[in-house]
Amino acid sequence: MLLQDSHLDQVLVEFTCKNLRPSLPTEWALCGEREDRLEVLKASTFALVIAAGDGQLVTSSGFGLRLFEALEVGAIPVVLGEHSRLPYHRFIRWSEAALIVPKPRVTELHFLLRSLSDNDMLAMRRQGRFLWETYFSTSENVLNTILASIRTSIQVPAAPIKEEPAQEIPHKAGKLAGTDANLADNGDLDLGPVETEPPYASPRFLRNFTYTAADTYRAWNRVPGPFHLFPHTPLDPVLPSEAKFLGSGTGFRPIGGGNGGSGKEFQAALGGNVPREQFTVVMLTYEREEVLMNSLERLNGLPYLNKVVVVWNSPKPPSDDLLWPDIGLPIVVVHTEKNSLNNRFLPWDAVETEAILSIDDDAHLRHDEIMFGFRVWREARDRIVGFPGRYHAWDVNHQSWLYNSNYSCELSMVLTGAAFFHKYYAYLYSYVMPQAIRDMVDEYINCEDIAMNFLVSHITRKPPIKVTSRWTFRCPGCPQALSHDDSHFHERHKCINFFVKVYGYMPLLYTQFRVDSVLFKTRLPHDKTKCFKFI
Repeated sequence: MLLQDSHLDQVLVEFTCKNLRPSLPTEWALCGEREDRLEVLKASTFALVIAAGDGQLVTSSGFGLRLFEALEVGAIPVVLGEHSRLPYHRFIRWSEAALIVPKPRVTELHFLLRSLSDNDMLAMRRQGRFLWETYFSTSENVLNTILASIRTSIQVPAAPIKEEPAQEIPHKAGKLAGTDANLADNGDLDLGPVETEPPYASPRFLRNFTYTAADTYRAWNRVPGPFHLFPHTPLDPVLPSEAKFLGSGTGFRPIGGGNGGSGKEFQAALGGNVPREQFTVVMLTYEREEVLMNSLERLNGLPYLNKVVVVWNSPKPPSDDLLWPDIGLPIVVVHTEKNSLNNRFLPWDAVETEAILSIDDDAHLRHDEIMFGFRVWREARDRIVGFPGRYHAWDVNHQSWLYNSNYSCELSMVLTGAAFFHKYYAYLYSYVMPQAIRDMVDEYINCEDIAMNFLVSHITRKPPIKVTSRWTFRCPGCPQALSHDDSHFHERHKCINFFVKVYGYMPLLYTQFRVDSVLFKTRLPHDKTKCFKFI
């Protein structure tokens, strides 16, 4: 029987039962075949899951089956009975995917359900579906979850995630690189020391075997629902927004304190919570040797640069007579197995810093702009921080998403042709993100930057950060790139819509927030305080 109230809410109540399943004496029995129950749940927003009448019975097979069927189809479980224990309740925040209501409050149930907003219901349905896919959908996932819960309980660390071995291409260094006068003349906008430090890798993680119970509890109870991404290592407490990923995928460590500064001190040191830190430039290139050499030479003298990793995407090796500029720091030229834009985001073992500046070989950025972007990224380590912004829009006529590169005060993406991001996301992009997304990037030779923005926004539920008022960063006179082709934008439209299908929703978030230097057009003496403005 279908009941309907004055608010047009529909409630399905069945008084007859076919194929009654055996159940415990105090438990509500399951009716009908699984396929029939799933068809009803697919059309439902909520699914009532009634706990057994015996207060000492915290769970049962029938209770679990009702719960899992609701999660599988995206219905929100409404658990009636607070004495019940949901699976892995010590590790999973079930309040983000289900409603748990004491039985004496059953008369308030309709009011409680009506109080949920559409956004809350969408988030709960999405989180519930994730929990089912990750922990309960297959025998392999169930086994991995059991092992992970035991490992977490006895504080045994997860196995390190692998890094991509960099097969270095031998190359000859030429004369000492000069400094482009246009890049060196930063005036009072210098945001780094006059003399650069020698290469300094990010510290390795050393706390795997020293987690305390308090650390574990705090990590689990602060994990946001949307962070849990795809089935990988269940129940691992990983939070890029509150801890730092270090080394070769072994874990996180808390960020230590730093020293402050103003004026000259601010210019001479990074300060902040990590007073000593460098970044790695990862530059993708394909058969544009002259453009590449010019871009590498412009990096000479860049403060806080650890090394440059050149991802050689061409099957042809570099010319034998090619002389690489000597910028005073290592230039590692990495051979790739195939021409793929996904190679930009491989977690190369040659990258020894947490901060990665992904940059195209034809990108034209000043040193002060790069340094400013690095300082901003250090204040938002879980975000993509970059220069050219883009946004997505809904096409009402075609009922689909569009990629938009027009100038706008609002954005939802930052192109990774000139952007900082944490190395942690390179692991997720390469080893955790669904293969279908990487396959589409290879098919179109396009959209890898959109895929990375989808990934980070999905994990953090935050938009990227755009720095400076620059709208373009291509070098003048460089050969045209693939992005100048008309088909480039049509493919990006298709990519966005396909990625939405893979994720099951649109993870990109709009923002009007941009970070500029407060002294962008102001000249003040070096001993005056320098800071940022946020607009």
